[in-house]
Amino acid sequence: MLRITLCLIVLLSADFAVAAAAQAQSYYISEEIGVTLRSGPTSRYRVTGKLPAGTPIEVLSSDAENKTSQVRAQDGKTGWISSEFISTDKTIRALYQELQTENNNLKQRINRYEQQVSDNDNIIQLNNQLQQQVSELQNEADNLRQQNSLLTGRFRQEVFYAGALVLLAGMLLSWIISRFSNNRRQRSGWR
Repeated sequence: MLRITLCLIVLLSADFAVAAAAQAQSYYISEEIGVTLRSGPTSRYRVTGKLPAGTPIEVLSSDAENKTSQVRAQDGKTGWISSEFISTDKTIRALYQELQTENNNLKQRINRYEQQVSDNDNIIQLNNQLQQQVSELQNEADNLRQQNSLLTGRFRQEVFYAGALVLLAGMLLSWIISRFSNNRRQRSGWR
């Protein structure tokens, strides 16, 4: 009797250990079209529903003798299914959806980076245009300074010539006046 009790305790503890390990992992319905959900561990129990392939499930308990597991779907449905349809791997459909989402996220990031590159190219182009305008304006300012210098030099030269002309005209006029006034003095006899 003691042996039977010990065997039962070992079997029950092993069953609890398997159930605890089964609950620690995520499980999925394999890539079959769908799995029938039954109210008991054998095919004699009535069908209570159907789980589509890729449905995430939680394994509540396992019946090694019938090779079935009691499961709970995310929507709360519970029942028994054949253990061969349970997989720890995600289905191709689920992986495809994850990869599709990741692909869309990466495309959005690429679009943002392309926009930033385009903005940077526009900024570089605008910078080059502004540098060219600055260069043109500096050349124009240099030309205006040279013209101003030339005009200032000409103005000074013209003022000098005008002053020289006025001086010569003044000297000539004073010489002429002094000549006429000397001739009159000699005639008048006043001295």
